[in-house]
Amino acid sequence: MRGSTPFDVRRISSLLLLASSGFGMVPASAQAPTGPASQEDINHMLLERIKDLEDQVQQLKADQAAFGESQAKALRAAVAPAAPPAAPPAAADIPEINEVAPRLKLDVFADVNAEKYTHIPDTFSFGSLDLFMTGQLSNKVSALGELLFIAQSDNSIGVDVERLLLKYRQSDYLSATVGRFHTWVGYYNSTYNKAGFLETTTDRPFVYAFDDAGGVLPMQDVGLNLTGRIPSGGMRLNYVFEVGNGRGWGLDTEPSQNKQDANNSKSINGGLFIRPARFSGLQAGFSVRHDNLTVPGPAVGETIATAHGVYNNGIWEILNEGVLVRHAQAGGDDSDTAAFYSQFSKRIKSVRPYFRYQYFNAPSDDPVYVYASPNEYVPSSVATFVGRLNGPSAGIRYDFTEDSAVKLQYDYYSFRNLPSENGVTLQVAYSF
Repeated sequence: MRGSTPFDVRRISSLLLLASSGFGMVPASAQAPTGPASQEDINHMLLERIKDLEDQVQQLKADQAAFGESQAKALRAAVAPAAPPAAPPAAADIPEINEVAPRLKLDVFADVNAEKYTHIPDTFSFGSLDLFMTGQLSNKVSALGELLFIAQSDNSIGVDVERLLLKYRQSDYLSATVGRFHTWVGYYNSTYNKAGFLETTTDRPFVYAFDDAGGVLPMQDVGLNLTGRIPSGGMRLNYVFEVGNGRGWGLDTEPSQNKQDANNSKSINGGLFIRPARFSGLQAGFSVRHDNLTVPGPAVGETIATAHGVYNNGIWEILNEGVLVRHAQAGGDDSDTAAFYSQFSKRIKSVRPYFRYQYFNAPSDDPVYVYASPNEYVPSSVATFVGRLNGPSAGIRYDFTEDSAVKLQYDYYSFRNLPSENGVTLQVAYSF
C-alpha cells in the first residue's frame, strides 16, 4: 500500500523536527515585532507550534487509515465470491397438492336440466354426477372406473357402477380388457359414456338409450373385450371381439347380468372398422352381436347388426348409424326391428348448432318389445315399450368456458297409434 498512499507520515515527522530546530534560531525581531521577547515567551510559542503540528500529524494518520480501509473494502468486494443461491422454501411454504394417489386421475362430469314437454309436467331435473377414474398401473396395464349418481323416476338418487375395467395392452395389435364395459354395439355407445358434457346434444339417440333407463339395446356387459389393429396400410383396419354374460330382459329385471348369468349361453360380439389415415376424423364399420335371452315363454335368440359412417374433425360432426335387431323365438316367426339416426353439426367459435333425425320401428308382435295396446303403452311381463318412434331434433350448444356448456334443444316425436310429443330441454353440463 506504500506506493498508493498519498500521505507519508515519516516525511511529515522530519519536517516537524526541522521546524522545531529552526524556531530556536529565529531572531527575536522575526518572532516579536513589538520588541525583544523573553525566553519564556519563545518557549510558549514553540510549544503551541509543536502542538499544532502534532494535531496535523494525527489528522493525516486518521485520513491515511480511512483511505486504506476504503481501499481494502473495494478490494474485498472485487474478489468476493458470488452470493450463494437462495435457500429453497421450507416445506410449510410449498402449497399442498390434494391428490388421491400419484397414479390416479379423476374427472368429474355433471349436468342439470329444465324440461317442458307436451304430456309431462314441467320440471327441473338432476341429470347425473359422473366420477370418471383412470389409472396407469404399468407401461402395459391400466384401469378405468366410472361411478354414477343418477336421479331415479321416484326422485331418489341411485348409485351405479357404470364401468370397471382392467386393461392389458400388449401392442397396437392386441389389447385385452376384463370387467364391466360398454358394449361395442355401434359407434355411439363405444364413444360416449354417460357424461352429458361430452355429447353435442342433450340426450342420446333413442336406439342408444341406456338399457337401465328404458333403452332397447344391450349397452353394458360383464366379460372380456379384445381390440387391436389389423395390418392394412393406410386403411388402418381395427377389430373388436367381446364375450360376456349378455343381458336380462323383463319387467323389474336388471339388464346387465353383473353376478349371475340367467343361462349358460354367452353373448358374442364382433366388429371391424376403418380409420383411413388419408381422411382424419373419418370412421366406418359394422358389428354383429348374438345372445340368447331368457324371457317368459320360449327362449329368444337375439341378433343385433349395426353399421356406421361418421366424420368428426372437431369442427364438422356428421354421425350416421343403422341398426337391425332380429328376435327369433323357438316355434315362432322371426321379428325384425329397424332403426337409424343421422346427426349433423358445425362448430362456429364457441357455438355449435346441430340437427338430428331418428327412427325406430318395432313390430307389434315382437316377442321382446311387446306392444300391448294400439292406444297406450302398458306394462307387460317382458317390457314397457315397443312400436314406432321417429322425428327431428334441433338445437344449439354454447361452450361458455372450456369445461362447461349450455344446450337448448327442441324435439318432435311421432308414434304409431299415439299422440305426437314435442318439447324443449335446457341443459347445463360441465366438468371439473
